[in-house]
Amino acid sequence: MSALPSSSVSSFRLWLDLARAGNFPSVWSNVLAALVLSGSAVGTWPAPSLLVLTFLAGSLAYAGGTTLNDVFDAGFDRKHRPERAIPRGLIARATAGLVGGLQLALGLGLLVFLGASPLAAAGLGAVILLYDWLHKRWTGSVLLMAGCRVMLAVTLATLPGQTMTSTFIAWLVALFVYIVVLSLLARREYHPGAPAEKLAKIVRKMLAFIPFVDALALLASAAWIPAACCVASVPLGKWAQRNAASS
Repeated sequence: MSALPSSSVSSFRLWLDLARAGNFPSVWSNVLAALVLSGSAVGTWPAPSLLVLTFLAGSLAYAGGTTLNDVFDAGFDRKHRPERAIPRGLIARATAGLVGGLQLALGLGLLVFLGASPLAAAGLGAVILLYDWLHKRWTGSVLLMAGCRVMLAVTLATLPGQTMTSTFIAWLVALFVYIVVLSLLARREYHPGAPAEKLAKIVRKMLAFIPFVDALALLASAAWIPAACCVASVPLGKWAQRNAASS
């Protein structure tokens, strides 16, 4: 089997960076935690087919949101993040907008196809787009950033056979607070005089450690094996961050 041309590999890597694929393991961990904690019997595994398809849906929605984020931020990135694909002219802004919109629509559509509430899926899409539009204009957009992860979990909890338990809601609160703190630190990277490199390193670590929040909630529900899977996604996330962008 012949190897892919270097230009194809390079182009594929650019799209992975736009999708912030370095954070996919934490998205999968969130999806697993949401399905287990909202299951009819907490601690039971979801069907393998459902797990795979919701991993795909969550990844597509996340990729669409982050790709569109770069589309909205093209002007800001020309000044502050010129190494990114759109400011460098490696990917056209219009093309990124088309692909990002398609990714988001496919992710949300797949969730609805699986039986999730169309209203919840629409809410997830709205929060993602609002964040992309407002996050450089409004400090309070950190609430929207956390809301993206929370709304993904809420949408998953509307799938057939799922329900919002008290443990599920407590996990959502903990996840929300964690993401807000992470997002506030990320915003400080661009403040004049801020230790940008140090803050970026902390933010990358916090992104990789999101699954620990999931694991703690699962452990509290005695879901030992799903919790172990979430913990295992931390080193997977660190590996992914070395091979694709995460922030």
